[in-house]
Amino acid sequence: MVFFLAINIVWAICCVVLYLVVGVDPRSFWIFSISSLLVPASFFINLMFVIFWIFFKWRNAWISFILLLFSFNYLNKFIAFNDSNNQGKCKSSAITVMSYNVYGLKNLKDTIDQSQLTNKQQFTSFLRKTNPDVLCVQEDNLFADGVINKTGLFPYFHYLINHGAAIYSKHPILDNGQVDFGTKTNSCLWADLLIDGKKLRIYSVHLQSNRISSEIERLADNDVEINEQNLNVIRRMMVKYRRMSIRRAEQAIQVKHHAANSPFPVIIAGDFNDTPYSYAYEQLTEKRKDSFLECGKGIGSTFVGALPGLRIDFVLADEKKIEFCFHRVMQTTFSDHNPVFTSLYLKY
Repeated sequence: MVFFLAINIVWAICCVVLYLVVGVDPRSFWIFSISSLLVPASFFINLMFVIFWIFFKWRNAWISFILLLFSFNYLNKFIAFNDSNNQGKCKSSAITVMSYNVYGLKNLKDTIDQSQLTNKQQFTSFLRKTNPDVLCVQEDNLFADGVINKTGLFPYFHYLINHGAAIYSKHPILDNGQVDFGTKTNSCLWADLLIDGKKLRIYSVHLQSNRISSEIERLADNDVEINEQNLNVIRRMMVKYRRMSIRRAEQAIQVKHHAANSPFPVIIAGDFNDTPYSYAYEQLTEKRKDSFLECGKGIGSTFVGALPGLRIDFVLADEKKIEFCFHRVMQTTFSDHNPVFTSLYLKY
């Protein structure tokens, strides 16, 4: 028991450090940005410690129990406890917004023409059923753009070739543009919409990808034992993560400053490639609401790729001008992300 108690104490110290460095600017201390990936796992590890000590020596459970209490505010960003029937609170004038990283709709492609046709029909049926007023897409391309436009749902759209972000709308677009990240896949487009006589600016954002999926898959395929090959893979992964987290922070600040100068209330939707414990998220949620925190229920994970369980897709809105009344993560097989579907209404 002494050995497990020592492990618990060491882990408790690590957790305190972990929680204290949440949201630290990776441009100053990039290593701390990894904490954003570890915070969700820390909740479950502490819970396991509590259960373990209750069965074997309950007096020692207080360490992890206090940590669970201390981390409740962080837990709330990962698991929401809102009323599941909150859609009933939506007014008839509510606007629906979907944010979806479609992964270029690669999962729809097939060498057999009939299979590809079936896959396209399933995707278009999904869009027609959900029928959002505004669809913010990331990792768009000509193939995906063609499929979406053929639904006939969105008479207005803003899409630039060689830029993965796109905005499709049932409402007129008065003006549009981009926040230039200097990259193609990761990008940010914006559009000013006219909705029932009110003007609204919406951003479709795809912050810098980590590009470590191949390394994670390689580690998963290799033996668990530590060897030189695995260590080299980990080193490459850390170097990439450092570079990408810094770039992501800079992009988030770009979007934040651009949105701050908007003449209209703002919605920011997209794939942040970072969790709610990250610096990028903290920058973009300043003076904004998160649809999941307002109306979500349960675990809000949106990513189903190499590191499943992460909530990295968001819909944010001005805290004073816009009110969320519904949030749901739709379960699909069309991409390595699940779309976020929200309802909201304008209070101005």
